[in-house]
Amino acid sequence: MDQRVERGLADLKRAGLLTDIGGDWSKLPAECALKSDSRQVGPGDIFACVAGDHVDGHQFIGQALAAGVSCLLVQRPVGEVSIPWIQVKNVRAAMGFLAAALFDEPAEKMKMFAVTGTQGKSTTSYMIRSILQSCGIKTGLLGTIVYDDGNKAELADRTTPESDEVQLFLKRMVDNGCQACSMECSSHGIVQGRLSGCTFDGAVFTNLTPEHLDYHGTMDNYFAAKRELFRAYLKCGAAIAPNAKSEYGRRLAEEFPGAMTWALDAPARLTGTNVSLSSDGGEFDLSLDGRRIARVRIPLTGSYNVENALGAAAVCLAAGCDESKVVAGLENMPQVPGRMERIALENGVRVIIDYAHTADSLEALLSTLRPLARHRLVSLFGHGGDRFAGHRPLLGQAAAKKADRIFITMDNPRTEDPRAIAEQIAAGVKEVRADDCWSIDLPRDAAIFKALDWCEKGDLLVLSGKGPEPYLEINGVKHPYSDKGTVEAWARERGVRIL
Repeated sequence: MDQRVERGLADLKRAGLLTDIGGDWSKLPAECALKSDSRQVGPGDIFACVAGDHVDGHQFIGQALAAGVSCLLVQRPVGEVSIPWIQVKNVRAAMGFLAAALFDEPAEKMKMFAVTGTQGKSTTSYMIRSILQSCGIKTGLLGTIVYDDGNKAELADRTTPESDEVQLFLKRMVDNGCQACSMECSSHGIVQGRLSGCTFDGAVFTNLTPEHLDYHGTMDNYFAAKRELFRAYLKCGAAIAPNAKSEYGRRLAEEFPGAMTWALDAPARLTGTNVSLSSDGGEFDLSLDGRRIARVRIPLTGSYNVENALGAAAVCLAAGCDESKVVAGLENMPQVPGRMERIALENGVRVIIDYAHTADSLEALLSTLRPLARHRLVSLFGHGGDRFAGHRPLLGQAAAKKADRIFITMDNPRTEDPRAIAEQIAAGVKEVRADDCWSIDLPRDAAIFKALDWCEKGDLLVLSGKGPEPYLEINGVKHPYSDKGTVEAWARERGVRIL
């Protein structure tokens, strides 16, 4: 048996996942890869039969055998097969350990930084990468927006990929000379074991607000999922950076007394004070244990982006990064796609594209931009189908409190009727406002065209919910789409220059 496979089996046994093994292991090739997609397996591969919510990989064993796989990773007995097999309690959790062993433990060859929480994960992970690169550390990135292996960036399919994909990306980072990885860790990914095979040198907790309750059920369950990152996936002596302004962050800090707490407008070790915001960015005084480090200017506006900067700075400082390099990394970071992404139009209208898709994040976004609008604040958004419907009237209420004009549209309706979703949002608007400040406009590109036609000089148009996503998902089909591309198309058609 290959030594890497032996190591993977030993890791599975230590994790309490290994149930049994069988078959003729002499037939296993010296080089093999682990894959969980039956459409991508080929000769010599190990096929991991993931039992997902909608599809059970065990149903495709015959197809995998026909493709020439050399081994099966299964969750239940599969009868007589002519190749070796490994039975485990949970394939999704187990395949990360096995993939890590096959790729020679790439997470052990880099500094690994994790970011979890409801909001701010993407921006914080970008900030961590910028800080590390200012320290001369080439850094890969895995998250909601892109998977970047240090050589090539590709659009992300979801925040935390399957564990075999995670290990593949980490291996590519190592092969491309990366010395670190900044990684978003979703609650789904943590609970489903997609982080298996990873251990982290540092982890940030941003905040926790109601989201994904259709999956987790309660806020306590949601927090327990996040907390598992800190309990099960950190290396000895890892840097822990919880937000002390959050009740749940304080609970983490109590559990890990050595944590580098951080906060805006709350007691913590690392703090940001004297905040100044403009449409071009934010400034604040960065202080550690009461000692002022520097006046920091970041190219992102919004108090929540100051909080993201504090979280990134906290984990990097706790991990030993030089203070001046931390400041430089924050000040020189590039714009994050779809996170307060700014487009200035020649006609005096400004557009902000942002991923905010919960009531709390939308209200925070609009509250930040309200004083920056020279004329009117215009909000355009929708809500995803097949997701927690209770958010919809709350989104309408949030927009009605802050915006002068509201365009309600679609946002990945999936299998639901987009107009029905929009009407649920409108019900929330009507609870706050009695005027005709809103309209339902479908589809999304037509809504953006209408909103841009309506806007005048000095107006600030906020397109939220989609951020950098390159598609609209309707009835199981992902149609190519981009908020930014739609604004650019409008500008071309109307002859308006983008500045």
